[in-house]
Amino acid sequence: MEKGKPMIMIGIGSRPEGEPLGKEYEEAEESDKEMMMAMAPKGNFTSRGLAPLVRATNKILPLFGQSPDYPMVEDTKQLPEDFTRILAMVAGAVEEAIAAEVLEPEMAILLETIKDDSALMAVAGKLEMLSKMKEFKKFLSEPVEEEESMGQSVGQEGAEEMGMSPEEEDALMMGRM
Repeated sequence: MEKGKPMIMIGIGSRPEGEPLGKEYEEAEESDKEMMMAMAPKGNFTSRGLAPLVRATNKILPLFGQSPDYPMVEDTKQLPEDFTRILAMVAGAVEEAIAAEVLEPEMAILLETIKDDSALMAVAGKLEMLSKMKEFKKFLSEPVEEEESMGQSVGQEGAEEMGMSPEEEDALMMGRM
């Protein structure tokens, strides 16, 4: 480094404290939040159904590398966005396990069917069972095959072949995060 010239440091995947996020990133984040809220189960949910669901969720979170400390949810008309995100993550894994014939189709978790406490308790029961199933635990611990992951991501060449602009590619990638 030359004397008298300032050193420039670049942080990969970070931004300086207090610096606003890029407009596209904020829009993608807001769009993702809106999507989760639209997906969030709505109904008359009380502690009678919420408490078992949160307990069961905390039992399954370690299988996904998450800490089992989701707080209890107060009586509500709509599940919180972050809790919906967790349930959607588990539901997606269950769908993949069903497709791989590791789980029976009855184990599917359909967020759109959750309307009341009894539905919350039914999902809690499924989560309890999943958290103890050796086959499901093994399925989650197995690495994703290359062939599958290749089909799920669009690289630079794939985006160019599809005729995407850099902005469209960025939007696509942000939507997947």
